Amino acid sequence: METTPMTATSTPAAHEAAHEAAHGGAAGTAAPPVTASRTTAPATTAPCTSAPRAAVPRMHLLDLLRFGAAAAVVIYHFTATPTASQYWGTDVSELFGPLNHVTRYGWLAVEAFFVISGFAILISTQGRTVAQFTGSRIGRLYPALWACVLLTAVLQTFWAGGRDLSLADTVANLTMAPDLFGAELSQVVYWTLLVELKFYVLVGVLLAFGPITRGRAIALALAWPAVGITVRALGYPMLAEHLVIRHSVYFGIGMMLFLLWKDATDRRHGMAAPDGRRGSILTLGALAALLVLATARVRESADGATSLQGVEVYGWVSVGIFFGSVAAVWLAGHPRARISSRPLATLAVTAGALTYPLYLVHTQFGWAVTEVLTVRGAGTWSVLTAATVASLVLAAVIHHAVERPFSTRLRRAVTTALAARTPVCPTPVARPLDESGPDHAVPVMLVQVPAAAQPWMHQHHALR
Repeated sequence: METTPMTATSTPAAHEAAHEAAHGGAAGTAAPPVTASRTTAPATTAPCTSAPRAAVPRMHLLDLLRFGAAAAVVIYHFTATPTASQYWGTDVSELFGPLNHVTRYGWLAVEAFFVISGFAILISTQGRTVAQFTGSRIGRLYPALWACVLLTAVLQTFWAGGRDLSLADTVANLTMAPDLFGAELSQVVYWTLLVELKFYVLVGVLLAFGPITRGRAIALALAWPAVGITVRALGYPMLAEHLVIRHSVYFGIGMMLFLLWKDATDRRHGMAAPDGRRGSILTLGALAALLVLATARVRESADGATSLQGVEVYGWVSVGIFFGSVAAVWLAGHPRARISSRPLATLAVTAGALTYPLYLVHTQFGWAVTEVLTVRGAGTWSVLTAATVASLVLAAVIHHAVERPFSTRLRRAVTTALAARTPVCPTPVARPLDESGPDHAVPVMLVQVPAAAQPWMHQHHALR
């Protein structure tokens, strides 16, 4: 099996994700001055309750971008990795020729997923308490993961060519952090899940101290990679790895894209942020600094990819692809970026819904199909098509049989359990997102909004 130096594999728990932005007062603090929105309700010390909601449009282009990144990961693993060569029975760089010259850069989709997460997780915190944010993440990510881990364990009982996991390894994979237990990964891409999880924990801790303002978002985006770089310079490379030094910069870029998106959205609706142009300039400066760091990181990762794949992966090409993906995230989230066609919008929603389970299942199941059909003499393109289709079908089954019936239930159960430990509500703020299902527009709560939080509270979109 190949190792995973730098970013030679991938993630969306983008990815994936459904993701969202910031606000609110800390629990137990006095409510700041407020202005009434369409429905008002004074802050109290009563437990949080639901409120009327209205539909909010969805970022369909971001759904398509996430699916495109997942597809790049799939084709990368099937046509460009040393492990794929084992199942094809020949070197994939020779087997796929010109196609391999493109797919060898598919590992860059992981950076795109991390950027999307940085953008989207800020949206997912908006209007939410720590309990609601935690519930939303657990409900979104764990049901599909559990199904994929268990299905992979079943596969390994019938297929000798895959990973040989013990029962303890399988159980560790159910936690989303098998690396912490020294367990073998159920599928090669699962290393990225712990990276995402660490980001969620940092955001959750920051949220526990109050609203995630522009200043706090920029501080996290810059301080996280800075601390990692400092720790590594002091001679603690392993600690730096635990701090996600190689990937933190990508989350930071996504966070800065969110701030710029929010500024653009506010300007479009005739609203000005409290810090005005100064805030936008500060955000652009932070984004520029992060892009410089990312350039060095991508070039370093390209060297790792060259070593892993045994073919030349050019640093300058990798940097260009990465900058293109950053631009794509910005354009996909642009306030004017809409899909007005209902059929195309439905297609985008479906693609977004399949992204995460496809990401989770494709390697072991796709490689199993590849090996089984190859030894039976099937043609290369027929095998590649079959492996891809099998992964998509399995992803669709997991989405419809597991995610749709259980994600919302788990989210609500976790949120309720955690909220019961916090008897006092934070200051009521607009809650734009409620992950009621990946195929529905996400609603917005119409309640009293603190004046200081209002510039963050307009035109928020559902990301899944």
